[in-house]
Amino acid sequence: NYQKRLVIGVGRSLAADALSPSARELQWARVAGGQASRVTVASPQAGALRLSIDLRGVPADVEMVFFGSAYPDRLMGPIRVGEIADRTAPWWSPLTEGDTQTVEFFVPAQHDPRALGLRILDASHVFATPSTRFDKRTQEIGSAGSCNVDVKCSALQSSPGFLDTRNAVAQMVFTDRGTTVLCTGTLLNDTDPTTQIAWFYSANHCFENEFAPYKTASEMQAVANTLNTLFFFEAVSCGSKATPPYVQLNSGAAFIYNNATADVLFLRLYDAPPAGAYFSGWDPNTIWNGASVVTLHHPQGDLKKVSQGATVSFSSPGVAGGGGSFIEVRWSQGTTEGGSSGAGLWTFDGSSRYLFRGGLWGGSALCTNPNGTDNFSRFDQVYPALAAYLNPAAAPATDYTDLWWNPNESGWGLNLVQHPSRIIFGVWYTYGADGKRTWYAMTTGSWTSANTYTGPLYSTSGPPFSAPFDPARVHATLVGNATLTFSDASNGTWTYSVNGISGSKAITRQPY
Repeated sequence: NYQKRLVIGVGRSLAADALSPSARELQWARVAGGQASRVTVASPQAGALRLSIDLRGVPADVEMVFFGSAYPDRLMGPIRVGEIADRTAPWWSPLTEGDTQTVEFFVPAQHDPRALGLRILDASHVFATPSTRFDKRTQEIGSAGSCNVDVKCSALQSSPGFLDTRNAVAQMVFTDRGTTVLCTGTLLNDTDPTTQIAWFYSANHCFENEFAPYKTASEMQAVANTLNTLFFFEAVSCGSKATPPYVQLNSGAAFIYNNATADVLFLRLYDAPPAGAYFSGWDPNTIWNGASVVTLHHPQGDLKKVSQGATVSFSSPGVAGGGGSFIEVRWSQGTTEGGSSGAGLWTFDGSSRYLFRGGLWGGSALCTNPNGTDNFSRFDQVYPALAAYLNPAAAPATDYTDLWWNPNESGWGLNLVQHPSRIIFGVWYTYGADGKRTWYAMTTGSWTSANTYTGPLYSTSGPPFSAPFDPARVHATLVGNATLTFSDASNGTWTYSVNGISGSKAITRQPY
């Protein structure tokens, strides 16, 4: 098994080559409304370039325009400095094609441009370009594995739900420790009808954070600041290898959450997504074995592809030292490759929508290994940590951690522990059909409203305390599900279904 992020470029420090002049040393020309200057940086044999620019203390109304030597008439900007959310660290410019990038600075008349701390610090030498699908081996789009299927060639094109979902997927380009990397990510919707926030889901390992010592939040934010997202990077028609009219967002993102064991990365894009982008719906429930699934991704940085298959099991591929649970998928059509990391996994709701279920870690699946499988993070397991953003109306107002019981039925009860992430770990102490004591565990779940929490129930077995502990003898068996509905801070209802038998009991906090 292996991860499927794709390295597409390396850093070039200008200090090691030719230090960029400071703003004081630039040649400034008077133009309407202020002064302007131009800086050109070249990296021979690069397919594309990005520049790291120090903007600390630069006024918010200063503007920048970028273009590359391959397409000098394709302008990126103007970008106002004030639109860049985090200027405490060097900011990375948009990706432009060609081995030379030019930036034009405009400083309004009320500022002295020579007094600014403006300086270009580094360049990212990208091996190739969007027009060559980031492949230095070819001059054409289209060298992903031959078994991959362009979204415009898929039979799913007749589904309006599929057409929407493909527009939630973007190609990610970012710079981490001098290396430029490509992955795939997805816009997710939230339940607040008054806002439209650009929540963005991908893979933690994309930010090179899969091994200890893990990046701090500030280090993750530094990578997020460099993020460019390319929307609509897909074939203009079935079989076409023309460069599509994609849209590049270049302001980076806010780092919100990550989980190394679950391989989850959750961001908020600083730029509003372009017109036509779609915010995908999601399902916080556990996916089932044999579920029909699709993924949308950019293998090898190519035009957007779709793969179809089915879940085969839950897996533990050794992410962050092991222990994490992943969705294992085998493909019947298409596959994934480097650059596909972070790609979403969807199930069809049987009506009109595709619902998000997780993001790609990696696996052994390739066109040359059609029986290989891929592993996806489990949205159901990290949803409680993301619910505050995706489902703010479902946030509980109370901490329900306590012992709970029915005082009229002394002899059974619940032990509930509510984590700061809002996940509840519950243990139900009760009796089996044979009258003997038994207990069931609710190890995860989700808030469906501010006072209702639901999750699966498991029975467990293992070696007796009197014997040496053997983890191979520990088994958890799914036996049903349960729902906690709280009427106030101290009272509620416990509703359950175990092995096909359902029931409901009033519960209250147990005084002690």
